Amino acid sequence: CPSSSGKPNHADILLVNLQYVSDVEIINDRTETPPPLASLNVSKLANKARTEKEEKMSQAYAISAGVSLEGQQLFQTIHKT
Repeated sequence: CPSSSGKPNHADILLVNLQYVSDVEIINDRTETPPPLASLNVSKLANKARTEKEEKMSQAYAISAGVSLEGQQLFQTIHKT
């Protein structure tokens, strides 16, 4: 349903537990088809997954080597610049 905040690009979602419903009446049935879903950029997603995996592995190696959290953060800050 339309947003209660009045923003045109938002919508309110109402959930109903159908276990407690004894009768359903459709007030307004939609006939138009929904807009198509946005296409996924698979290569961008793969790069993001690879980068996150590398960061996790780096963090795991640092923890196993006994590097403090502050040392890890300092390394990441230096590495990003």
